[in-house]
Amino acid sequence: MPFIKTLNKDFVIKNNHFELTPNYLKDSWKFKKITGTRLSAVLGKNKYTSPFKVWCCMVGIYSEPIDPTLAKLGMFVEPKVRDYVSQKLNIKFKDYVPAEVKWDVFKDVDKVFGGIPDGEPVDENGNVDYSNGKPMLEIKTSSIDAFVYKTHKGLMHMQKDEQGLPLVKEPGKKKLSWFDDNGKLKVSQEYMYQLGLYLYLRKITKGMFAVCFLTRQDYAHPENFEIDDHEVCMCGFGISDMTKFSKQVVEPARAWYEKYIKTGISPEMTEADKAWLKEVELL
Repeated sequence: MPFIKTLNKDFVIKNNHFELTPNYLKDSWKFKKITGTRLSAVLGKNKYTSPFKVWCCMVGIYSEPIDPTLAKLGMFVEPKVRDYVSQKLNIKFKDYVPAEVKWDVFKDVDKVFGGIPDGEPVDENGNVDYSNGKPMLEIKTSSIDAFVYKTHKGLMHMQKDEQGLPLVKEPGKKKLSWFDDNGKLKVSQEYMYQLGLYLYLRKITKGMFAVCFLTRQDYAHPENFEIDDHEVCMCGFGISDMTKFSKQVVEPARAWYEKYIKTGISPEMTEADKAWLKEVELL
C-alpha cells in the first residue's frame, strides 16, 4: 500500500481536502521541499501527477516506490551520458551522491526549493564553476519505442516478455515524441521547469539537456549499456529573464507551499484524484 500513514489518525478527509492531524503536523520539519521533478505537478502542469498527489508525497503520507528497472537503468546509463557530454563540450561535470548531500544541494540556499542537478561544471580543483557560460547539465533517458504498461492499485507497471524485454506497443513512437516537425529536439514544459528551477537557485541562466535513446535490451540488461552504440541528442536551454521566470513559476510555487504544505491542508481533490484514491483502496 503506497499510503504509509493512516486515515483518521494521521490525516482526515474534510471538505474535499486531506487535512493532517495536529499531532502529525507538528513534525512538519520532515516535510519535503519542492524539487525540480515536483515543480510541474505543484503548478498543475504535469500530466501524470496532480497537485493533490504531490502534496501527499511531500507531507509523507504517501510514498511511491521506485521502479527497480528504471533505478538500475539510471545507475548504469547516466554516468556514461555525463562522460559523453563532458568529452563533447570539454567540460568536467560534477555529479552528486544523493545520501552525501542529504538529497539536496540547495539546502543552504532556499527553505522551500531544493533538489540535485544531474551535472554541474567544475574547475580543475573540483569546485563548481559556471564561468564563461558553462551550462548546468540535465540528463534524460527515453525508450525508442512506446512500451506497454498496466496500472495496478494506482501504479504503472512496465510489461515484459519471458526474456525480461519490455513489450512494445508502438515501435519508434516514444523517440518521435521528442522531435518537432522539423526534426528539432523539443523538451517538455515539465523538464524545462525542472532545469529552470535549478538555474534559478544557482543564479545562472544557461543549462543543457542531454537525451539518450534506449533500446529494449537496455531495459533488460543495463549493465551492458555502451554509449557509442546509442544516439545522444543535446540542446541548450536558457532563461533570458529570470525576474519573469520567478514571477510566473517560482513565486506561485512558493505561495502553493505556504498555502498547502505549511498548513497541512491539501489542494482540493479533483475527480481524477478521487478515482486514484479508489484505485489505491483509500476511498
